[in-house]
Amino acid sequence: MHSPGPEPRALSLLSTTALRQGPAPSEDHQFRRALAAQSAVHMAEGALAVLGPVPLGEARQVLADLGRAVGMDVATVAEHLLNVVQGLDAPAAVTDELHRVLAPYRG
Repeated sequence: MHSPGPEPRALSLLSTTALRQGPAPSEDHQFRRALAAQSAVHMAEGALAVLGPVPLGEARQVLADLGRAVGMDVATVAEHLLNVVQGLDAPAAVTDELHRVLAPYRG
């Protein structure tokens, strides 16, 4: 009988251990942050649909336009928009631009 050398067995043990442990903490943190950002964007799209009223199909583009206008990424703008909806503080640049962006929808 030929037994496997130490390298294949070591690789086998490493991969089994890695599977049991799950993702590395930094990967897990990145995944959770990405999920939270995507969730905020979806909620902000819904808020725009109510506030605007912006058609839901256009809400993502409105968020992107708002982000470009104030120099922020979409997820950050979404968080600020959700703060506005909840009556919390948001940067004046975001609230001012939000009023400007929503004006055509309020017609």
